[in-house]
Amino acid sequence: MVPPMDCLWHDHIMPHSTPSAQINMSKKYRLCINPKDVALILDLSPRQAQRKYQQAKDAYGKAKHQQLTIHEFAAYYDLPLAEVIERL
Repeated sequence: MVPPMDCLWHDHIMPHSTPSAQINMSKKYRLCINPKDVALILDLSPRQAQRKYQQAKDAYGKAKHQQLTIHEFAAYYDLPLAEVIERL
């Protein structure tokens, strides 16, 4: 599955595997995540966040020009999707 090239805003997202994850569907949020967001979410230095971002991107076999989605990031690090979105 190839993600869309433009990572703008989406109105919905598939919930994380835990049934208790509640996501506010009325709020708009980004589809893709960047290293700066990773630093904010995980409270890391910019360089450590870049490494974590690249590690997840490599695990999904993403090419240099492809983005990492918030859902992929949350799934890779086994983080609750609702909490990741909340921190953005």
